[in-house]
Amino acid sequence: MSRFFVFILSLLLTFPAISQTSRDFLLRGLRHFAENNYQAASDDFSKAIELDPGAYEALFRRGQSNLELGRLNQAHQDFSKVIEIQDRHGEAYYYRALTGIRIGMEEKALKDLKRALEIDSTLVEAYLLRAEIGVKAGRNGTVLVDLNKAAAIAPANANVFHLRAKQFLRQGKEAEALADLSKAASFDPGNPEIRLERSQIFLKQGKYLDAIQDLSVAMEQGFNYAHIYQLRAEAYTKAEMNSQAIADYTMLINTFSLRTDQNYFQRGILRIQTNDFQGACEDLRKAGSMGHQEASKKAADICR
Repeated sequence: MSRFFVFILSLLLTFPAISQTSRDFLLRGLRHFAENNYQAASDDFSKAIELDPGAYEALFRRGQSNLELGRLNQAHQDFSKVIEIQDRHGEAYYYRALTGIRIGMEEKALKDLKRALEIDSTLVEAYLLRAEIGVKAGRNGTVLVDLNKAAAIAPANANVFHLRAKQFLRQGKEAEALADLSKAASFDPGNPEIRLERSQIFLKQGKYLDAIQDLSVAMEQGFNYAHIYQLRAEAYTKAEMNSQAIADYTMLINTFSLRTDQNYFQRGILRIQTNDFQGACEDLRKAGSMGHQEASKKAADICR
């Protein structure tokens, strides 16, 4: 009896998949998907589908995995199969639209988005995707309608307000854009793109301290680019924070190799304000040698 038990146990250990069901593979695939292991997830979802061809949840998840893996045609096919089995699967229509746009099927994608929203009018991502398509097509009227609906459904979604702010800026509505960027920043305070876009409105409005704060956050979050240092240097200058402005111009000149006549001139003027006349003269003469006439005149006045 014990030998028979050992024999059966060895078979189970040798062939562990014998007792696994479609649901088992689906659950394992979901774990892989949550771990961003999309190939393993796709493989498990495929096994679930082999055991149960009508398992539309596994088909849907495989479609998502294929989308993450860049296999757009396969993803599109998976979402289409889901719709064949369950024609009121709103998310399947949304994801088929998403993949459809990427493979050049824009008109069909719009129809899918319309259907997705007919099934589930709370699909925020469907409104956002349709708005993005509208922007590219120049349909500004419909874009704002979709973004307003998304904002009503998801009043704490930073991406919704960020996208609507972009649309307001396209329409020249700066005050509305600033309000939406501020809402977006309150929900996602570390988003560097939101901070950068808001800083540029603050600069136009002369709110230099607010602009400096946003630009500094953008830098802390990885936006360490020359043009952002340039913006902050100008904001520091306008705010009469001369030492900080000098530090940013020094970064532009030394680290980013932006050795322009204007950068040397600006740093030279700032050094005058901080009583660093030797450094100021070096910068002004350098700018003058590069053709900056105002720098040459200033150097002639203060440098002996």
